[in-house]
Amino acid sequence: MTAALNLPLTLQDVTALAAADDQHRFELIEGNLIVTPPGTWRHNEIGGLLFAWLLSHGFRGRVNANSGVQTADDDRSGRVPDLMVTKDPAPPGAVWLEAAALLLVVEVVSPGSERTDRWLKPVEYAEAGIEHFWWVEPDDMVLRFQLVDGAYKEIGREPLDELLAGEVPELG
Repeated sequence: MTAALNLPLTLQDVTALAAADDQHRFELIEGNLIVTPPGTWRHNEIGGLLFAWLLSHGFRGRVNANSGVQTADDDRSGRVPDLMVTKDPAPPGAVWLEAAALLLVVEVVSPGSERTDRWLKPVEYAEAGIEHFWWVEPDDMVLRFQLVDGAYKEIGREPLDELLAGEVPELG
C-alpha cells in the first residue's frame, strides 16, 4: 500500500489507512500510529460472546465491535476497543465516536498487549471520561471497573461463563 500522509497523523488519516487494509487494527496515540494484527480465534470468540450477550439483553443498536473512540479532545488520539456500548444509538456511518457517547468499553487481554490493555488503555479511557471499563483476562476472568473521581475502581470480577449466564450488571 502506498499512501501520502501528513504528519502528525489524524483520526481521518487512520480511517483512510483502515479502509485500505482490513488485515490490521489501527489506533492513534498523540499522532503516533499503532498497528496490530487481527486477534486470535479465542480473542475474537470472547468478543463475539459478549457482543451476542449484550444484544440479547437490550443493547441492540448500542453495542459494536472494533469501532473507534476518540480518547482526547484533539484529532490525534483514538483507540479501537474490542467492544463498546454507547449511551444512545450511534449514527450508522460513525467511525470515531466521542468518548462522551460511550457507556462501556471492553478489552480482551491478548499476548503481546497485556501492558497496553491492563495499564495504558484504562488510564486513557478514564481520562476520556468513559464511565465503565471491563477487561477479560486470558483465563476468562472478567474484571469490571467504574469511573470514580477520574480513575477506575474495580467493582466486580467473575468468570466469563458466569457473567454470560446472568443479567448485565448495572451500567447506570
